[in-house]
Amino acid sequence: MTDKLVRGFALFMNWFDGICAPVCGLWMMASALFVLPLSWNEWMPVSILDPLPLPAFMKENLFWAGLALLFVNGLPNVIALALRFKDDLATSYSWGIAAGILLILWTAFELAFIPNGVSAFYLVLGILQLLASWRSRVALSYCG
Repeated sequence: MTDKLVRGFALFMNWFDGICAPVCGLWMMASALFVLPLSWNEWMPVSILDPLPLPAFMKENLFWAGLALLFVNGLPNVIALALRFKDDLATSYSWGIAAGILLILWTAFELAFIPNGVSAFYLVLGILQLLASWRSRVALSYCG
């Protein structure tokens, strides 16, 4: 029962971040480039990026933050899902491990400069994704 729950959580995180990160990342990027009826900027002002030790051009709008979200958090989970659909579970779990590590690094970086509850929540999710994917990968290697 526990292993099934752990595998289910690893898969959930691939789906959750594999959908949310690309959608939100693309929305952030579009909000930086176009006038949208519902802009990301209405929820998160670009000034939130000011404390980050990034080049000034990366803090002028949310384009670079959206691009980073798309590639750092979305892409590894999309790859993990694609591998899952091809029944390559071992490699899928390895990508889940990478996705968890990247989420931990991303949120730890944010929290060092912009303490907030949302990033702390995602830090916990990253840790849980890393552990669930790692445990699932190890269990798979014992089974086959």
